[in-house]
Amino acid sequence: MKKFIKSLVFILLITNLSNISLYAKNRDSIHERSSVGIDEKSALKYGVLIYINPNIVASPPTVKTPVYYCQNSAAVPLTATPSAGGTLNWYGTNATGGTASSIAPTPLTTAVGTTSYYVSETVSGIESTRSKIDVIVVADNGAAILVFRCDPSQILPADRNSSVMFDWANNPLINNNSYNYSYSIEGGPIFTGNTTLSHQQVFGMLPGQSATLTLSAATFPCVPSQTIICSVPCGSSTTTPNFPAIAQFCSGTVAPILPPTSPNGITGTWSPAIINNTTSGSYVFTPNTLLFPCATTQTLPVTVVPLVTPTFTTITTTVCQNATAPILPTNSNNSPAITGIWSPATVNTAVLGPVTYTFTPNTGQCVSATRTTASINIVPVVTPNFGGIPSFCSGTTAPLLSNTSPNGIVGTWSPSLISNTTSGNYLFTPNANQCATTQTLRVVVTPKTTPNFAAIAAFCTGTTAPVLRSTSPNGISGTWSPTTINNTTSGSYVFTPNTTQCATTQTVAVTVNPLILLNFIDLSICSGSTAPLLSNRSPNGITGSWSPAIINNITSGAYVFTPNPNQCAASKTINVTVNQSTLVKVDWTVTQAFSANQIVTINATATGEYLYQLDDGPFQESPVFEYVSLGTHSITVQDKNGCGFPITGNNVLVIDYPKFFTPNNDSYNDTWNIFSLLDQTSSKILIFDRYGKLLKEIKPSGLGWDGTYIGQPMPANDYWFTVDYLEQDIPKKFKSHFSLKR
Repeated sequence: MKKFIKSLVFILLITNLSNISLYAKNRDSIHERSSVGIDEKSALKYGVLIYINPNIVASPPTVKTPVYYCQNSAAVPLTATPSAGGTLNWYGTNATGGTASSIAPTPLTTAVGTTSYYVSETVSGIESTRSKIDVIVVADNGAAILVFRCDPSQILPADRNSSVMFDWANNPLINNNSYNYSYSIEGGPIFTGNTTLSHQQVFGMLPGQSATLTLSAATFPCVPSQTIICSVPCGSSTTTPNFPAIAQFCSGTVAPILPPTSPNGITGTWSPAIINNTTSGSYVFTPNTLLFPCATTQTLPVTVVPLVTPTFTTITTTVCQNATAPILPTNSNNSPAITGIWSPATVNTAVLGPVTYTFTPNTGQCVSATRTTASINIVPVVTPNFGGIPSFCSGTTAPLLSNTSPNGIVGTWSPSLISNTTSGNYLFTPNANQCATTQTLRVVVTPKTTPNFAAIAAFCTGTTAPVLRSTSPNGISGTWSPTTINNTTSGSYVFTPNTTQCATTQTVAVTVNPLILLNFIDLSICSGSTAPLLSNRSPNGITGSWSPAIINNITSGAYVFTPNPNQCAASKTINVTVNQSTLVKVDWTVTQAFSANQIVTINATATGEYLYQLDDGPFQESPVFEYVSLGTHSITVQDKNGCGFPITGNNVLVIDYPKFFTPNNDSYNDTWNIFSLLDQTSSKILIFDRYGKLLKEIKPSGLGWDGTYIGQPMPANDYWFTVDYLEQDIPKKFKSHFSLKR
């Protein structure tokens, strides 16, 4: 490295005290220090020639500052304008130091305030000082440009035909009421400025000219800019171009030219610019707004008459030989009609064959062809040659009548369709202009024969069903559906003749008598009792015999009844149940005295099924009786089938107390007592009021309490009691309350 440096002659160019660049000269070329990697200190160390040139100074780049943004709005990279040949060096927010970047920073707009950014430029290796750009972020305070309008009332009378006035309302929320504006007149140069006023007048305009002005808040970017257009009134200066009307012309001919200047001297442009020589339309002349701002447009309608080909819809193309000759029309069917002459002028119907007739239009008409031809063919009269239609079976598909005969005659039939049930005549009438006669066809429809199968006698279900024959007695062959008779269900069977025979279907109803269900019922008897006799006739009238013939009154068993023949009935089996009665003993249990739900449960010592009764109530299958009233009851148990004798038990005692009494001397519930303890002479009952005061001591065997205390009636209320009693010889005490109602 040292050896390389010694071979060079270094020149240090000092432009000023703050800007020094180091260069090395070698072989007629000058290299920046970055190329050789030598700094100022190294240059001095190895002996560098230093030359100070005070004329080389790099200017800072041109910037626009301050730059305003509305808070949280989208920002764009900062801009600066370098000198010719200069490159920009961006240092972000570093006024000094920092690392330069060629990429311009994009300001942040999230925080309100002022942020300074710095940029320099390098020209010919010399870097300038840094320019500062202040970015001011402003919060949106709801400010707006109000009532932005054109206001001619503020213009002096002398300027009203040469100026416009833009007017807006000052907004105290906009800083210093400072506004930037830019305007142009009729797309001319753009003028910009700043004002603290609430209006701007634009001078030097002509009547009809317009000016466009865009207004924004100078120091408050959150305010949306607004643009309006104001125009100088034309007043009495309005003029109208006076182009004359354009006469209609035929399509395809040379179209007139649209002049750029009207007879009264107004210049402008046409839309469309050239007249279409094939299609009618409107052409709008728009005056030059710069030269004639107060001139109106003019619209000229242009009618292009389309070329038409003469059409003749009334000329008959085919004429029968020797028929009255048609007259050739001299006016076409177009609208308007085309007039002309025919050659030949008349039609000759005596000579067979086609003849061409030529129509030549008269002059002065918009026609696309100078000649039109029509061909008229003189043809002989012919007769249609439809062949005869073979007879067919009634109900089958009838043949179709063709609208064209074998020899090419086209026409219609009457009737138009052949009936498939009735014979008849059908008339063919040729269409017009065919020189043909009518033709009549006779169509014969053969009626169908009905098969004569005999009715099938009813039979019992399960027996052998009759066979369905494939040929009727009158000789009609075919098939049956269903193919065989079901011997269990009645139904209808349809005979369909074969397609080769002209015959109708026949339906035969088959009745299958269901087997009568015998209505013998099962029997139940008591063991050893006299057994009933088995009848040889069922309750629904079927006769037969039983096996076994006599019922065994000791053992249960099954007995089969077999009907006599020819009765459509099936055998019937009944079951005879011989019931054994084993009822020996009956006992019972009662729930604890004074229970809320007094339950009596009967226990029968026996096998089999039994019915249970409480007092005189109905018999039931359950041996349990709930909510039994206080007092003494009886129970009865009997065999469900009535075998044996019932057993009855008495003295079923339910111990409980009345829940209320009504001492009103109506002989009903006038006293209160626990009558179910009547037989317990040792029982004692004490009655208290709600405060625990003893009112009365009574015995179950006595008359009870009449609702008085010391001869005075007690009020309606709840009263408490205690009772001492025996239950299954065990002394017990019970306490509860009852109601006195008056």
